[in-house]
Amino acid sequence: FAAIRVALDIPATDDILTHLAALPADEAATKHAWLLAHERELALGSVAATGAVELVRELAGRGYRLGILTRNARELAHVTLQAIGLADCFAAEDVLGRDDAPP
Repeated sequence: FAAIRVALDIPATDDILTHLAALPADEAATKHAWLLAHERELALGSVAATGAVELVRELAGRGYRLGILTRNARELAHVTLQAIGLADCFAAEDVLGRDDAPP
C-alpha cells in the first residue's frame, strides 16, 4: 500500500480510497483508473496461500455457500479467483467489492 500511496501522491497516513473520494472528479477518475490497472496486474499474478485451494474446494464440496467481501473491485476479485483456480467455487452474486458495501 505504501507504493500505491507514493504513486498516487497520497499521504502515508491516509486511507487510499477515502483520499481518492475526496479529490475533484477529474483527478479522482485518473487516480482510480491507475489504481484499477495496478490492482489488475496484481490480481492476474495471484498465487493462493498454501492449503487455501484445498480448503475452499473441501468447503465447496460439502455444499457450503462461500462468499468474498473485499475492498478491491469486485471484477478483480473474480480475476483473482480465476488466477488461483477457484472461480467455480463462488457464485457471482456472493462476491462483493468496494463499490458494493461500505468499508
